[in-house]
Amino acid sequence: MKDYLTYPNNQGIAIKPMKTVLSLSFLIMAGLISSVSAQGPGAPTYPGSMGSYGAMSPPAGSGLYGNTGYNAMAPSVPPPNYSTPSYSGPTMMEPTPQVTNYGFQPQPQANAWSSIQQSMGTSMLNYSYVEAGYRYVNPKGGNFDGSHGLGATLVFDLPMRFFVKGGFNWTSGSGGNTVAAAANADYALSTISIAGGVYMPITDKLHFVGEVGLIYANFDASTNNLSYTEAGVYIRPSLRYQMVEWLELQAGVTVSSTSDYDSKLIDIGAYFRVFPMVDLNLGADFGDETRTVRAGARLRW
Repeated sequence: MKDYLTYPNNQGIAIKPMKTVLSLSFLIMAGLISSVSAQGPGAPTYPGSMGSYGAMSPPAGSGLYGNTGYNAMAPSVPPPNYSTPSYSGPTMMEPTPQVTNYGFQPQPQANAWSSIQQSMGTSMLNYSYVEAGYRYVNPKGGNFDGSHGLGATLVFDLPMRFFVKGGFNWTSGSGGNTVAAAANADYALSTISIAGGVYMPITDKLHFVGEVGLIYANFDASTNNLSYTEAGVYIRPSLRYQMVEWLELQAGVTVSSTSDYDSKLIDIGAYFRVFPMVDLNLGADFGDETRTVRAGARLRW
């Protein structure tokens, strides 16, 4: 016997029994639940797991999601460096640290004198120095023998190639032509000069020098009629030439307004560098009243 459902249009449709409908509904829901479970996360499964205490450990990086396509990975961190830091200072194995050569190649030195010359380098033709030394003065005329004494000169460099110069000389002598005779002198000769000058480099090693100044001379003799004191103006053109690194040559002519003292004088000299700023010198003066031989030292700065 069939059941019919009557609609308003009075058309009858046969309806299956209620039990059959419920059974189909349960089957459809079970299928949906099974499909969703297959796609969602589940308990991880590992090769060789037996669901007991003897199960194998999961492989590293499998994570919580098993074989779902996500592989957990540990962060990539470099291992710590336990190496000993480098140290360039002295150690027990190497007490003296190595010195880095920055391309400097020391030049071989032939001997001690050449090493001194290489350390000098500066020009000898400068105009700031002090000079002092021994002087032997021999007056002309035959009335007096030679005299012995000292001389000093001081020079200061100024801007624009100018310089100032001052000098003092003193000698004394008697009838005996020896150094001991100066204690019983029959005469004494002293001079003081002050001047200004300018130098003009012709080359790096050759200078022309011009001086203009005042000179004062005092000749004090035991015989009064031979004594004199006078002052005058002088000019002195000269040349300075540095022949080599350790040798300087000088030559000059002095013309003064004095009458009893040397009114005309020619001087020559040589300077030998023995230290970077120290020179030894030898020289001679030839005047119309005296002859002079000198030797000494010069300190430049």
